[in-house]
Amino acid sequence: MDNYSAIYLYFFILNASYMKKSFFFVILFLASCLVHAQESTPSLFNPVIKFKGLVQARYEQSLSDSIDVNGKIASAPLKSNFRLRRIELRADITLNNHWSGVIRVQLPELKTPTPGRAIELAYFEYKYNSHFSIRGGQFKVPYELDELTSHEDLRMIDRGTTDRIIVSNNYASYQPGLMVFGTFLTNTPVNYYASITNGSDRSLPFDNNSQKNFTGRLEFYPIKSLRLAVNGQTAGITKNVTGSTGGVDFSLQQKLSDKLNLIVEGEYMGGTNILAYTASSDSVKKAKDFNINSYFGQALLRINIAQPWCRTFEIGGKYENTNPLHSADNDAFSTITAGIGFIFLPDNDARLQINFIHTDYQLEIQGAQKNNNMLVAQLQLKI
Repeated sequence: MDNYSAIYLYFFILNASYMKKSFFFVILFLASCLVHAQESTPSLFNPVIKFKGLVQARYEQSLSDSIDVNGKIASAPLKSNFRLRRIELRADITLNNHWSGVIRVQLPELKTPTPGRAIELAYFEYKYNSHFSIRGGQFKVPYELDELTSHEDLRMIDRGTTDRIIVSNNYASYQPGLMVFGTFLTNTPVNYYASITNGSDRSLPFDNNSQKNFTGRLEFYPIKSLRLAVNGQTAGITKNVTGSTGGVDFSLQQKLSDKLNLIVEGEYMGGTNILAYTASSDSVKKAKDFNINSYFGQALLRINIAQPWCRTFEIGGKYENTNPLHSADNDAFSTITAGIGFIFLPDNDARLQINFIHTDYQLEIQGAQKNNNMLVAQLQLKI
């Protein structure tokens, strides 16, 4: 077994059957808690609905010959592009101290098996106390640092290449299912998440196979500004074949002075490349031979300049190394992102980001993959 396989197997998911059995015990515990909660903690009906909106518009420019704005090789590439990355409408619903819910709609069309406008979030939530809550419906799977960072506050404009592979393998993003979560301890909080989801494509409102994904995540705060996390997941590929993935990550958000705030984050991840496994024509194959291996580190410095035209200036960078198929030779690649940003209003209500992205392949392949450079600028507005 290689090193990264040992890491992710050690940290959370030792095998699929253990996680499934554990989850059924959680469900039984959940049912008893809900019954007790309804009997012992009645709460007044006091509905409140808050509406939100978000727009992300961007400009994309390829800076390399024969490479289009999507990073693909083309004989006559589209070199520049204006587009609406996201138009979002959201409603946060609160019924009382225990019951709440969220509905969020993404308007630009998604490239999924059911392309078009998508309901990304649509879930109810019951909070018994800080130690125990349940969420049901379509929600974000508690997995992978980049994916769990809100698109409103991404350090760089886009999530990384690891995230795109993880999402395409149906490990993350928005899935229908059920999740329990909560927090223990006060001085050094520990957050836990456990979910069962369809494991289908992003925002697909039904299961497209007979398997389910089981996901777990633990977060620990040794100090207030530092979060350490471990997460793991099992995914049914066929009736007799199960894939798994796992990783560790950290997030440090430290106030250096009244004007300086620093964010430093990193992640290591490995697991089964389901797409590569299912695409293989080998008569005899094992899921453990089709592995993803990836890591990244990023830093962002926010400087409070408190000018009438701009409140905060950002400068940062990210390095990511991705190996889509560990058993293959020369398919790894890395991306280096350098960025600056301007926050005009609090809470990123008005934010301009400009990123320069360099992609470097371990082996360039004529007509398939080529080192390239991109420029991306994005303006975000929230209401």
